[in-house]
Amino acid sequence: MADRDKEPQAWTVTSSRPVLQDRWLTVRADDCVTAAGAEISPFYVLEYPDWVQIVALDAFDHIILVEQYRHGLGAASLELPAGGMEPGDRSPIEAAARELAEETGYATQNWRYIAELSPNPASHNNRCHVLLARDVALQVTPQDDARERIRVVRLPVDEAVRLAFEGRIVQALHIASMALALGLEGRWRP
Repeated sequence: MADRDKEPQAWTVTSSRPVLQDRWLTVRADDCVTAAGAEISPFYVLEYPDWVQIVALDAFDHIILVEQYRHGLGAASLELPAGGMEPGDRSPIEAAARELAEETGYATQNWRYIAELSPNPASHNNRCHVLLARDVALQVTPQDDARERIRVVRLPVDEAVRLAFEGRIVQALHIASMALALGLEGRWRP
């Protein structure tokens, strides 16, 4: 059997050190040896908390999105409500309910866990939890946060799908989350 046909084997980490530690991110430098004996040093790993992404649908066939400036992109981005899980969150659903209320003011009791994704298995150590929130309704006015100015956007589901196919929703993980959740609802089609 050719080496390319063998099941991939884990690397051995010979040493590991933090390069950057922040409340949102740790960058770790690992010195590694592959199963074939090749040394890779350093290999950088980005450590984040797990994330939640919410596909929030109201009773009127609309999806709740948020638009905010994203400095890495240098532009405003239309996205799903989302955020990092906090140490006190007991589950992805609890984190998603908190993030949905904080960012949009919407809430629901009708949750469905859809999937666990890896943002980038090559360099990220965290997971992204995709949740479907049905029958969301506006409950409170979201708090204004000078660090995260968010505009809530309520669109018909078909229009949001069209925007994704047109490249006007660009966050790749959010498009994947929409495709999974709306696919289960029979709604992900061009």
